[in-house]
Amino acid sequence: MIYELGGELQTTDFTDAHATETMVGRLKQDLSLASSTCVLCLLHEHAGNEDQYVFPDVRKYEPELVETLLQEHREVVRRIASVWKIADEVKALGDREERMEIGAKLNRMANDLFAFYLTHLNGEESTIVPAMWKHFTDEQIIGMNMAIMKNLPPERLAQWMGWMLPSLNVNELIGMLIGLKKTAPPPAFENMVRIAEKTLGEDRWARVKAKAAL
Repeated sequence: MIYELGGELQTTDFTDAHATETMVGRLKQDLSLASSTCVLCLLHEHAGNEDQYVFPDVRKYEPELVETLLQEHREVVRRIASVWKIADEVKALGDREERMEIGAKLNRMANDLFAFYLTHLNGEESTIVPAMWKHFTDEQIIGMNMAIMKNLPPERLAQWMGWMLPSLNVNELIGMLIGLKKTAPPPAFENMVRIAEKTLGEDRWARVKAKAAL
């Protein structure tokens, strides 16, 4: 999500009012809209889901680690808000040269956010993920994940999976779908299969479908 959004932002022609408005929509838009393409909104929501559904359980065993990650989440939210503020400014400008100047500033601020966010994600992978493996069973971890999925509106879950599934390699996809087939309610699993078929591309989907016996 971040890499694709960064490439789009870097190549946006901010002298073009329509291109500017489209780019701002990728950065700041109401997620309740069916047409929403707001990537930063999803990143904001991701941090909130961890705060609500993952960190409370992990805090019982790793309070200092969770507090550090919560502080990083607050910094993520602050940086996203700053990017949103500049996005509003560039969208409101009528002068082409001013839009180009503020658009360049927006690009730099977004890159700072992306660098911080990716570092944060890597930190989570090396700290909280091993902590969860240590303190929780696979079934408990799956339960945390299912709690997040159950509390997402169907259209939002489809947005998330539309990003997540294509980003996984074939072996990860196979493992995920086999696991969901065993644990998820049939309608939820069938919906996931439909999203995978739609987003993975014909060749990759054929490999996953065969190896996962779908």
